[in-house]
Amino acid sequence: MSATATTTGSSFGQTRAYDSGGRYRSTWRNAKLGEITDEERTEREKKAADINESYYDFITDHYESGWGSKFHFSGYQPEEAWAAAAAREEHYIAYMTGIKEGDRVLDVGCGVGGPAREIAVFTGAHITGITINQMQVERGSLYNFDHACSIEAMCHSPDYDKAVSEVFRVLKPGGKFGFADWLVTPKYDDGNEKHRVIRDTIERGGAVPHLQTAKARIASLKKAGFEVLLAKDLALDKSNPIPWWHALDNKHATTVWNGWLMWNLKESVFNVVYKVVGAIHWMGFLHPSRMEALETVAQCVYGCRDGGKEGIFTPMHLFVRRKPENQGEKN
Repeated sequence: MSATATTTGSSFGQTRAYDSGGRYRSTWRNAKLGEITDEERTEREKKAADINESYYDFITDHYESGWGSKFHFSGYQPEEAWAAAAAREEHYIAYMTGIKEGDRVLDVGCGVGGPAREIAVFTGAHITGITINQMQVERGSLYNFDHACSIEAMCHSPDYDKAVSEVFRVLKPGGKFGFADWLVTPKYDDGNEKHRVIRDTIERGGAVPHLQTAKARIASLKKAGFEVLLAKDLALDKSNPIPWWHALDNKHATTVWNGWLMWNLKESVFNVVYKVVGAIHWMGFLHPSRMEALETVAQCVYGCRDGGKEGIFTPMHLFVRRKPENQGEKN
């Protein structure tokens, strides 16, 4: 069985020397948690490319140290380790999308390539990974993919409607697009201040310009021309009896390594680390974005955790869509 996974776009390596944290912080200037309006979110979407470039410039090292090469959440079985749960979700998305040996598959928002490599090995498909920002670009040479997939990346898109239209364009007729995405759930109440603060914290900590509902996402997919095959929240699926956010709340670790990582995510531990790192940073020994990275990671972890506990946020709403058999390239 032959399987390959390649990525295009920015190279990955050491954190860049410039103050990416300052650049990221400037895009959220004057944003007060709990008071961000949809108008502000719409304006911020226009800057999503800059937001995500600066975000991943300073946050990737932190994510890799905790999550390895797979920057996504997963629900759990009782004795399941974090890595096994992540692989299980990736296999399920590949299965539901219909990815099989020899297929040419586009991974939209590939990160550092962990899920792409996993799906390539699992299916025998040839995976091409691109960054989410590349979906802004007309790329006629990419046309003719059998299927496309994405895991927790579409929410970062600078222009969601254009991104899904580009995916539609590069798929063969009959090709499927399966992806898991961050959404606010029907339990979210914009009139509830606690809910608003959690949502704003997730957006700020996760570099998501505008968290949307499943209804809004389905409307965009239909507008692009996709047929609806499946839409369900994997966070509520019976295959995940232990919620995804338990790992963030010191409630699920089945290995010594998972236990160590979970301990490090405790707020009490973070507060000590933050003070120590802050002192070292003050002495000028660290990257200029290190403190911004710590603060932003904390917002992402604790915002997502609280959103999961309240039931108002999911990072794993699964959509499977198909390009109609009788429709060629959409202009």
